[in-house]
Amino acid sequence: MARRTLAAGVLSLAACLALTGCFLLPNRAPVAAFAPIYNVDPEAPMVVLLDASASADPDEDPIVTYQWAFGDDDITFPEPEGTSRTTSEPALRIRCPNEGTYDVTLVVWDDGGLPSTPLVGTITVPHAAP
Repeated sequence: MARRTLAAGVLSLAACLALTGCFLLPNRAPVAAFAPIYNVDPEAPMVVLLDASASADPDEDPIVTYQWAFGDDDITFPEPEGTSRTTSEPALRIRCPNEGTYDVTLVVWDDGGLPSTPLVGTITVPHAAP
């Protein structure tokens, strides 16, 4: 009888682990991360590529949305991105209007619908080539 109870418990735990949102292992929020890549266009020193591919989810859920916010409303998005500050791609190319330092905030969302804590960083343009 004890073996059956133990086996039933192990099977219940395995089934719970296989299901998303198991009460034993609730969905945890992803962690946002990004790095600015400067000098991506030698003809346009004010263009910066923001790379959020290092963002991760502790449950290994996919990151499905990258939501960017900027301290300056004059930042633009060169083609092909257009004008979106929310994308399903981890990289976003931006053009800063003037020399200086800009605040960048990133929130990522996992496929379970949880957002990360906002990550705030800064970029400085133009940036000297390495």
